[in-house]
Amino acid sequence: ATAQFYANIFDGPTTRRRSDITLAAAAQAVACICCAADRLKDHSAESLGLLTALEFLLDRIIEPIASPELRQTLADIMMDASTGKVCSTQRVASIAGRNDLCTSGARYTNGPLGASYGGDNGSALLMAVSDITYPAANAVNDGARLGLQLLKRSGLDKHDPDETVIRVAKFASKLWRTINGEALVKTSSGAEVVVEGVCIHDGHLRTSLLALWQWVWPKGCIAVLRIQSWNNLRGTERYRYYVELGMDVMKINEEEKQASLREEESFKDNLNKSLARELDLQQWRCFMAMQAYGKAKKEAAKDPTASAQVLGLPLPMIKRDNGWRLGGWVASTAQQRREMALDGGCAVTKIRMSVKNTSEG
Repeated sequence: ATAQFYANIFDGPTTRRRSDITLAAAAQAVACICCAADRLKDHSAESLGLLTALEFLLDRIIEPIASPELRQTLADIMMDASTGKVCSTQRVASIAGRNDLCTSGARYTNGPLGASYGGDNGSALLMAVSDITYPAANAVNDGARLGLQLLKRSGLDKHDPDETVIRVAKFASKLWRTINGEALVKTSSGAEVVVEGVCIHDGHLRTSLLALWQWVWPKGCIAVLRIQSWNNLRGTERYRYYVELGMDVMKINEEEKQASLREEESFKDNLNKSLARELDLQQWRCFMAMQAYGKAKKEAAKDPTASAQVLGLPLPMIKRDNGWRLGGWVASTAQQRREMALDGGCAVTKIRMSVKNTSEG
């Protein structure tokens, strides 16, 4: 199957009659195919699959006919594609069975076809994948990793193609305008005016798109800054060439820049204090959990009768094994609890095999 096949499902003449679940599944398939197409490219070729997928999803979010549930799901798929989970996570479940929480939860944790389909374990919570158990996810993630690097570094090297830099900057500008609740609409005369966008009254969608922006460009989009520097070439042939390529990106005047600096300065100390307090709180929680487990272990050693009653006792800290580092936090926790017989089941440590002579005579 090709990406155009699934794009036609989303943009076909019967789109208005299709359910949001079908549209979200088609959008997720487009993202997977676009990202996987970059895995076999030569290192000298540009990896535009992730950018193509993000452009496709953002354009469908902006469409006025899209429902709030579908927009949020498409935003989640954009984040999944940028973080290596678009193939292994069942985002369709976020809008499946809107009036039935059990149905939505079952689809999210077990996949669309049951607990044994869709991946190595079929669960969206266990995100650890390997080449053997889930080759499709690895193919998609390999291409998405190259595409994410292009988005982050486009415009940093002076040898980067101008067409690619402009394309990345235009996507970044459209994403930022959408986050701010703005939308550009062309009038009958051809002029562009700013109107209310889809995020003007949707704080959840705005937060999801802002999280995507912070993940891709934590310190600002280099492509946008490079294009803004081209304004010094006004009146030259080179500048007219850039205009023909469509270098329409967001701009900021000196007054807005100074206001932004003052706003960041006012929040700087408070944000740093809040972050330091939260980090200290998390470290204190880990320390207290370790102390509680050590105390309970000592008391159990002193009183042999208490060791048989394991209910309500603190659990030991989880080690960061390979499964944890790959993102399978739930799987790593469950496996370590199973090995230590702390999940309520019985732990088998030894197996004794006895062989009897069954021959007669």
